[in-house]
Amino acid sequence: MPLLSDDELNKLNQILLSDVMSDEALTAESLDGYLSAIAIGPITLMPSQWLPGVWGPEPEDAPEFKSKKQADRVMGLIIRHYNSIIEIMENDPYSFRPILSQRKFSDDPRSYVDAEMWALGFMQGLNLCRSAWQPLFDNPDGQEWLKPFHLLGSSDLAEEEKSLVLRPDQREKFAELIPVYVASIHNYWLPFRKAVFERALASTTIQRTSPKVGRNDPCPCGSGKKFKKCCGTGSDLH
Repeated sequence: MPLLSDDELNKLNQILLSDVMSDEALTAESLDGYLSAIAIGPITLMPSQWLPGVWGPEPEDAPEFKSKKQADRVMGLIIRHYNSIIEIMENDPYSFRPILSQRKFSDDPRSYVDAEMWALGFMQGLNLCRSAWQPLFDNPDGQEWLKPFHLLGSSDLAEEEKSLVLRPDQREKFAELIPVYVASIHNYWLPFRKAVFERALASTTIQRTSPKVGRNDPCPCGSGKKFKKCCGTGSDLH
């Protein structure tokens, strides 16, 4: 699945920021974080579960597209971007690069990597199934991996936590940890996702290779008795 080009990302971002969307819609940057959390998480979420969150928290935030063509275009770009994240994770999770912005301040000549919008989207995606993420919150390594996302993307920080992200250079250091921590989280959940998939396969209906025997049919063991009076009782073997 090819990555979106810079031009496609810009067009997607323009639409997400346009009047057809609510003020609560994600931007391309926060959408990247949102989809990343969904792609690497412990359970598979269907588009019907996560797509409404792209537009905003309320049902009335749903977009009013100008045409079906525009709607299909936006949906197609979002799904393509989501699938490209999944493909990166499957092939080489450590090659993942989040969509982050650069930020400048009037009293500072340099620019800083800014991951606040990305982390905000990531936490929003995580919260779609937060209870399923609990084992990672309880794991010491997981607590370390989730730290940048929490500090940069949560609004309910304790005073001690706020002191860790007061300055742009502090926030940049956490932003630079995001790629490797995304890969680490993906790898952590991978065995769990495989186990869920295998359980799902095991629980599917087993296809019969021979016709079902009725209770009043002759027993297939050849005894001459009805099935319910023979092997169908579960007590005799032939």
